[in-house]
Parts: sequence; structure tokens; C-alpha cells
Amino acid sequence: MLRGWFRPLYLLFATLIVGLMYGMGMLAYHHVNYQNRVFPGVRLQGIDLSGLTPEEVFAIAQLQSKYFHLPAITVHAADQRYVFRPADFGVGLDPAETARVALSVGRQGDLQTQIRQRFEAWWHGIDVSPVVRVDGSEIAHIVRHVAKQTERPAIDARIVFEGSIPRASPSQVGRELDEEMAMQLIRSAVLAHRPADIVLPYKTLEPRVASVAAAADEIARILSDDLVVMTPRWDDAGNSLPPLEAFRIRKDNLRDFVLIEQPPDDPANISVRLRREKLRALVEPLSEAVAQKPQNARFAFNPATGQLRAIAPSRDARALDIEATLDALEAAARSTRRVATLVVNITPAPVPATATAQDLGITQLITQATTFFKGSSAARLANVKVAAARFNGVVVPPGAVFSFNEHLGDVSEKEGFQEGLIIVGNRTVKGVGGGVCQVSTTAYQAALRAGFPIVERYPHGYRVSYYERGMGPGFDASVFSPYADFKFINDTSAHLLIETVYDPARVTLTFKFYGTPDGRQVTISPATITDVVPHGPDIYERDTEGEVPPGQARQVDYAVDGATVFFTRVVTRNGETLINERVVSKYVPWQAVYRYGPDFTPPEGAIVKN
Repeated sequence: MLRGWFRPLYLLFATLIVGLMYGMGMLAYHHVNYQNRVFPGVRLQGIDLSGLTPEEVFAIAQLQSKYFHLPAITVHAADQRYVFRPADFGVGLDPAETARVALSVGRQGDLQTQIRQRFEAWWHGIDVSPVVRVDGSEIAHIVRHVAKQTERPAIDARIVFEGSIPRASPSQVGRELDEEMAMQLIRSAVLAHRPADIVLPYKTLEPRVASVAAAADEIARILSDDLVVMTPRWDDAGNSLPPLEAFRIRKDNLRDFVLIEQPPDDPANISVRLRREKLRALVEPLSEAVAQKPQNARFAFNPATGQLRAIAPSRDARALDIEATLDALEAAARSTRRVATLVVNITPAPVPATATAQDLGITQLITQATTFFKGSSAARLANVKVAAARFNGVVVPPGAVFSFNEHLGDVSEKEGFQEGLIIVGNRTVKGVGGGVCQVSTTAYQAALRAGFPIVERYPHGYRVSYYERGMGPGFDASVFSPYADFKFINDTSAHLLIETVYDPARVTLTFKFYGTPDGRQVTISPATITDVVPHGPDIYERDTEGEVPPGQARQVDYAVDGATVFFTRVVTRNGETLINERVVSKYVPWQAVYRYGPDFTPPEGAIVKN
């Protein structure tokens, strides 16, 4: 017999064994009888699905989808309100997925979890939610539609003109729908299966330019009145005179000169300025009116005292500073005075009238050259005198290049020159300034004697007797501005002073060079004439100007043979050769030319040109 204490334990053990066997039997029963079927107690919206196959559940779910309705969703977008049905988003019940979910009850997780789910379904029942299908492309389409209707671009502040008056148009803050977040909110509301109010999120778009009030005020100030430009003036002594108005820009036209700039990388940094190129077109033509080349003072040297006496004042250089003038115009346009003066840079002349002989290193006469031109016409004599005066007292700084044409200046009747005969090309013709080459020839001979390097020199086209009296042929210098010039370098360490002496009694011109001797010695050989080419027969040309009386002829050119002429020049200093040159001049043969009047018969053998 079983003892009393053992019997309860036995009964408990037997009960457990029976329960376990029953449970295993039931599990086996469910496994066999509910294979690929819904376990008991599983419902879909109150409909019992126990024992149904996936196909049967699919049919029920498909039938239910006809009566499946989700609550409406209200969407607040900026200042707009929209009410959408879930179907608008492509939302509906998914029968296949719903059947899969129903069949998965009791079949998920480990064995213990599966048993617990089956028991819970059998004992309490489990309702599965219908699986909702959401079409993301439909949601995206609606979101984009809402964005198009409610978004607003940011508007920059800008300047607008009402006639000639600038106004500041205000900026406007924009908004942009956060489409990704909006789609997430709508999807979540749809899947919640309950009514929802959604406020869509927007990003604030700040304008790049918040305000242009300051720029508009600046433009208004620029356009407030005429802009006047004055030009400074000076008298002959360089003293300032009251300025005169050069031009003015009328206030009604100033708008065309205003430029509003906004850098692409920093559009808020608005700058207002005047269009410099348009202003430059007005300012640049004024350069010539204010420009002045520097001119050293001119002096006379007293050999007895070794001192200088100023005979002409110096002239400072003046040049229009265009960029500074444009800056002044900018400043004036922003001021209440509205007047700008041309900015002129003034550079003092290198040699002022206060310079002394000691300052310039002028101690004595270095050399001189004299040419003779007796027999010249009155016009030629007058021109020699006028031209020579242009060089009297000229100072050439050390290392500087002397230009004959630069100091000669304009050759015109207005400047005191007379009409005479000049050589142009291969013709002797009438022209203003005949005789100027007598002066350039004299200067050339003085520069040769002084031992200066010659930079530029041209012989005449044919030999002229006036230039050969003295040193002989080959020592002439032809000038014709701006094509032919005579230049030399003052290569000494002291200034050079030029003195010209015109002697009407002897009919001579002398160039004297004063400075400081540096020990150079100059040797110039006599001219050598080679390759002589005889001149041709005389030429008779009919007088078409009515200047030659009937039955007469007047000679206008004189016959001279052509030739090649050369000389040598050697310049030394302290045993060192500074210059050793052979100077060659080639002259063409020149025929005598006559002009004849009516009833004149040219001699036999002459060349006649009608």
C-alpha cells in the first residue's frame, strides 16, 4: 500500500503527465488539423476566421475591402486647409497581406510563444487588423500639388524708379514645404486608422537682400541736382586763376550715370557708384586743355662773373589725373556742394629760375660753332632769327637727350615764321619756315665739336651752299617735324647751357655751349667727297600761279652735283676713346629749275614741263 504522504505526490505527478500528454495531443491535433489554416479564435473585424485557408481568408478580406473605410484626414498647409479621403492617397485594404497576417497567428516565434498565441486565440480570441496598402507615389503627388499652391518665394528688396525718383521696394520672406516630412506625417496618419489633423511643416526662406533703403537714399542724393565739373586755370607765371566750368551733367541725365552693383556671392552688399567709363569719356578730352610740358628756366651766362641770369621763367609740368578726377566726381555726387574740380598733378620743372651756375655746374664755354648764310632771302633771314631765339638759354640736364624739334615747337605764321623755300623730298617748294635747317645745322656742328654722341641726324637731299660755308659739305642737319629730328646726348655730369647769337650784320648764326669741361678731346677730319654724279640739264616749268612776268624766267632751284661725303670724328678723354665714327652723307644730283611766264621760250636742250 502506498503510504499516506506519497499518495498526493503521486496524484500531482499523474495529473501533470496527463495534462502534458493532453497538451501535446492538442498541439499535434492543431498541427495536423490546422496545417495551412487559421487557428481557432482568430477574427478579422469580428468575422471568425477559424480553420479557414489563406484563399478563404483572402476572399473574405477582398469582400471586406469593399466596405472598408478609413477616416478622413485634414491637412493644414500654410493658410490653406485640405480634407482628403484615404483613397485620395491610394490607400486601401491589402487582402493578400491581411490573409498572411491572420495565418501567422500562432506560428511566429519559438514553440512557447506559438502555444501561448494559440491558447490566447482559443481562450480570448485575437482580432487582426486589416493590412492597409499605401501608394507612396500618390502621397508624393498630392504633397507636390499642395506645395505648388502654398509655397512662396523669397523676394529681395530692390530699387525701383518712379520717373527719376528711386524707391525702395520691400523684401518678402518666403516659405518652402518640407515635402519629405509632410509625406511622413500623412503616411503615419493613414496607418493610424483614425481621424487626424495634420499641420504641414514649412521652411522659412529669408530674402538675400532684406533692405535697400540706404542705397535708395544714396541714389536720391546723387540725383538731387546737377553735377558741375570745373577746370583750374593759371596765368603765364603759373599763378592760379579762378576756375571755369568745364561741363555739367544735368540732374535729369544723372540716372544714366548711376550703377547699382550686387556681387553674386554677396547680393546683400549693394553698392552704388557712378559709371566711371561714362564719366571718363567726358573727362579725358579735357586732358589736353590742362596739360603742360615742363620747361626749364632759361639763362644767360656771364663769363666775367661766372654767374647766370634768368631770362625766362621755368614752367611746371601739368597733367590731368583722370582717376583722381573721377574719384572727385564720385565724392561731389554724394555731397551737397555738387561741384568737382579737375585734379591736375603739378610737377616742378627740374631747373627753376632760382638755379645758380654752381647748382648746374656751368663754369665756362665748352665750344661754339658758326654758320654763314649771306645771300639768303629776307624771309629766310627772318626765319633763322625766329628759330634761333627758340634755343637761346636752353638748359640740357646731364644724361638728357636734346631734341631740336621739341624746343623748336610749332613752325607757323602764327608763331612768327614766314613763307620761303623749303626742301620737301626731292623738290624745293614754297613753305613756311625756310631757313630753320640753318639753325639745326649750326646746332649739329656745335654738338660735333663738343664731342657729344649724336642720336639722330639726317643730311639734306642735295647739297646746299649755305650749309657748306665754314666746315664744308657733309656737316648739315635737316629737320622736318615730326618726321626728321636732330638729337644728341649731354653725356657729361654737368648741365649744358645753349646760347644762340644771330648777327644780322655778318649774317651768321653762332651756337655756344656752356658747361663744365671734362677733359675730352675732339678731332674732326675734313670732309672727303666721292662718287660725284653730275647734275642733269636745266628744268623749265610753266608758271601756273601768275608770279612770273611775260617773256621772263625765274630760277627757283640751283644745279648741284650729287656726291657721297664722309668725315671722321674721334673723341677721347684721358687716353680713353669715347667715340670713333665715320659719318657718311649721300646727296642726289640736283638740276637747276626755272619757272617761266607767258611768251617765254626755254633754251634749247632744257627739259620743259608744262
